Amino acid sequence: MTSLFLFCFLAWLPALFFSGCAGTVLPSTQMPQPAESGDKPLTDLDMARLRSLLDKYAEKQDFSILFPIAQVEKKEEEKAEERSETAEKLAQVAEDAPTEIQEAPGPKADDQLLGLWQKDVDQAMQQPPGRRKIQFSIPVVENERVRYFVDYFCGKKRGFFETALARSGRYIPMMAAILQEEGLPEDLVYLSLIESGFSPLAFSRAKAVGPWQFIHSTGLRYGLKINGWVDERRDPVKSTRAAAAYLKDLHLQFGEWFLAAAAYNAGERKLEQAMHRSQTDDFWHLSQKTYLKSETRNYVPKFIAAALVASMPEKYGFGEIAYESPIEYDEVVLEKPLRLETIAQLAKTTVKVIKELNPALLRNVTPPNETGFVLRLPAGSGETFAQAYALSPDSGKLKVVTHKVKKGETLLSIAKTYGQRVSQLMELNGLRNRQVRVGQDLIVILDGTLKKR
Repeated sequence: MTSLFLFCFLAWLPALFFSGCAGTVLPSTQMPQPAESGDKPLTDLDMARLRSLLDKYAEKQDFSILFPIAQVEKKEEEKAEERSETAEKLAQVAEDAPTEIQEAPGPKADDQLLGLWQKDVDQAMQQPPGRRKIQFSIPVVENERVRYFVDYFCGKKRGFFETALARSGRYIPMMAAILQEEGLPEDLVYLSLIESGFSPLAFSRAKAVGPWQFIHSTGLRYGLKINGWVDERRDPVKSTRAAAAYLKDLHLQFGEWFLAAAAYNAGERKLEQAMHRSQTDDFWHLSQKTYLKSETRNYVPKFIAAALVASMPEKYGFGEIAYESPIEYDEVVLEKPLRLETIAQLAKTTVKVIKELNPALLRNVTPPNETGFVLRLPAGSGETFAQAYALSPDSGKLKVVTHKVKKGETLLSIAKTYGQRVSQLMELNGLRNRQVRVGQDLIVILDGTLKKR
């Protein structure tokens, strides 16, 4: 009898459900339909509406066996817990950088140039500009694009980065001190890392030179001497002061450091044009557009990645770096030009060391047309040099003359006139061949053993 009653009840129940109860019809627009492939899952609002409608029927009939709301709620709770756990795991991954980072396919670079020139980094550009602040002297954003370049430095460019880190020990203390004196964030030193690997002799295909990669016009604008004898873009101290002045101006112009860094790479005008066309002053939104070259769009993420790795090298697998000692030197003032060979002899050092301390010198002689030239010598050798220079019989006899080429003269004949070698005249005057023209001025240096005939 009970079985028969239950059978009749189950047969009658669907008719009651779809025809309504007490004259009420369940509105079809209120009942969420089963999700098809690609449809969105039920939202919290949908679930609330569903519960409200079913509760009305539950007052008269028990539908729990047909509509297991408790199970639906349980599944939703499980999904919420899974989402929460996933979010916690992702946050933990972002918080703790891996000590071993697998090599990621990095952008193409020209290894012959002492810079990282990206031709195409679409993979990096497609990453979202999510942000997470960490503690630095400037606001630092860590996102997938930054992580991309962290992988790049720890993988494909690991050799370059190890060399740069080792060299950083020589220059960062001096650079950071100058930036601090100028009231700038010390972390800006890592711009020099991505520009040149801290190499004073670095040059680029854009003809940028030195640790801060100044082009000719910008170097002159910020007071660096560039001529046939010296190129102060290669001077680590003077170029750092020039870079500090330039970065200060850029920050004043653009108002924040990410844009200032982008302008340092692209130039003020190009960045202004890109900002105007994209109608944004946010670097991360600007970098999603193509108004700037990919090199500039990736410049800030690369800078942040370099700062992260260089400031915490052990955390990123660079625990065995042999850092160079900080640069130390004495300075002497030369009123007359001297050959580097003579300087090395008087200071009891080598020409190689003199060149390393004075990378701005382009020739094997100090500038002949510049009085009061400041020369760097190994620390502790300044007094030795001064005493030897004062006692040297030939040191005061060096003389610089300018010879104007006359008709019929050749470089060989001029060299014989002054008792010098052709190679000496070519080096002093930056000549690539022996051809000279009438009226051309040639510098000739005479010392105690080389007198004009």
